[in-house]
Amino acid sequence: MKPTFFGTRRLAACLSLSLMAAMPAAHAQYPEKPIRFIVNAAPGGAADSTARILTAELSKRLGQPIVIENKPGASGAIGLDAIAKAAPDGYTIGGANLATYVVAALAARRLPYKPFQDFTPIAKQWTQPNLMGITPSLPVHTVGELVAYAKANPKAIFYGSTGNGTALHVVTELFRSSAGIEMEHVPYKSAPAAESDLAAGNIQLMVSNFTSMEPQVQAGRIRALAITGPRRSPLLPDVPTIAEAGYPTVEMETWGGVVGPANLPSDIVEKLNTEINAVLSDPRVIEQHRKLGAAVAPGSAAQFGEQIAADAARWGAVIRENNISTD
Repeated sequence: MKPTFFGTRRLAACLSLSLMAAMPAAHAQYPEKPIRFIVNAAPGGAADSTARILTAELSKRLGQPIVIENKPGASGAIGLDAIAKAAPDGYTIGGANLATYVVAALAARRLPYKPFQDFTPIAKQWTQPNLMGITPSLPVHTVGELVAYAKANPKAIFYGSTGNGTALHVVTELFRSSAGIEMEHVPYKSAPAAESDLAAGNIQLMVSNFTSMEPQVQAGRIRALAITGPRRSPLLPDVPTIAEAGYPTVEMETWGGVVGPANLPSDIVEKLNTEINAVLSDPRVIEQHRKLGAAVAPGSAAQFGEQIAADAARWGAVIRENNISTD
């Protein structure tokens, strides 16, 4: 059975409730022991790299080690399940991002946890666009030319993604339907595997993670047509946004943040949020994110919850309209 798709208000209410304390007692000495930080992805990607940037500085501010545990698999569900089932004491927290925490959860038919309800939003950390890239042998240089080529050659374009129901699949399907073109989907197990085939010409198109694809673009192995975020990237200033290319509804700016299990005490949430925002104000941390093509995104736990609710409503509708699932 598909998970329930919450309306924005209902989901916001659930997220607000999860921010409330499970216990009335203050936790003035928190933390008193090491903290476990779950990364629901393999080492090396944006989710892992940004988590390591954050935890290295956050541990100094909290005065306790923060131990990263990578738990990849099942479109992020394995790592998120470990967070959801942890004790709500602040000693197990972890990363959540738009791709795994929202999109993959809404596209999944079965999950071992309840999306959104089994978590407490703590802090948003970063934002990052995706890149739309093509194999250099394809005779197009703009999104408009790509659409014209696809209309003249129905189903001649094969596009890659990181799997059925993933964010990269969903945003490309939104582009396909918005442009009124026909393309064939080829799911892969990872972005690097798909990008390798894209560079070799085995597939023709992919919307991929900025961190992963940008070096391939700089090396000339992939041609970038557009950035899916709301603004151009300083790392690729000549690449237009998807809105500039004529498709504003296809905009997707991914984000990452920190969550804990449901019923995490409010004083712990407040302390973690305050210290995370302090880390994100450090110029060195800002520059480390910039080198990954990301921008820091400080804010309150409530604002993070509102972001989650809004994206769940938006991308849930896209998933339903295009009949997308992880199966």
